[in-house]
Amino acid sequence: MSTEELISVELYCRHEDMDLTFVQSLADRGLIQVVVRQQNTYIAPEQVTQLEKLARMHFDLEINLEGLEAISHLLERVERMQQELRAMEERLRLYEGEG
Repeated sequence: MSTEELISVELYCRHEDMDLTFVQSLADRGLIQVVVRQQNTYIAPEQVTQLEKLARMHFDLEINLEGLEAISHLLERVERMQQELRAMEERLRLYEGEG
């Protein structure tokens, strides 16, 4: 991914009035992914939604970083389970259609 497609974390934080250390803490915990190029940190556009969601939970709901990790892990599990359920429902429809 070229640098033109990435969003500067520094500019993003300045625009959103967010502390850079918060974003770095999320990245350190694997909650978002950042890209470091030429001593500058960037975030992919598809990661912005995740960053905004985590920021709202942290700042608005006062959930600490450990809580964000737990919530993020549980949401990922729920999403995987929903995907598995959809796949099973589709397979069931195929079998029901044959009978």
